[in-house]
Amino acid sequence: MSSQEPTSASPSELSSVTRVIVGEKDTVGAMVPGMPFVAATPYLVAVAEGACYRLVKDQLEPGQITVGTRVVIDHLGASKVGAELVIKATLLKREKNRLKFAVRIEDGERTVAIVEHERAAVSLQKIMSALG
Repeated sequence: MSSQEPTSASPSELSSVTRVIVGEKDTVGAMVPGMPFVAATPYLVAVAEGACYRLVKDQLEPGQITVGTRVVIDHLGASKVGAELVIKATLLKREKNRLKFAVRIEDGERTVAIVEHERAAVSLQKIMSALG
């Protein structure tokens, strides 16, 4: 379950708020036997990337998509199955086809992750051709 709400931090910044519910499949316990059933770091990366992708998809040229090129995450706390995570994504800078984002993921009053993320706007047709 995911929902996104556009927000505006300032006229020059584009930002959004996305909400997701942690499912059992999203946990480290689902990936590694014996580990706790709390939101896995790869899941937090995925929801951050998705929020950033959706934030800028309407700003792209026709036929373009964005692809992730860099992620730095500080995973600061555990979130149990059923927790509602709030993903706050902000586009910090765009230089030609490169986009830089800041993402904060919250579980209630706690910040559970801080993410630096970069994406590149690319031609979907070129990627599909390269893949064969």
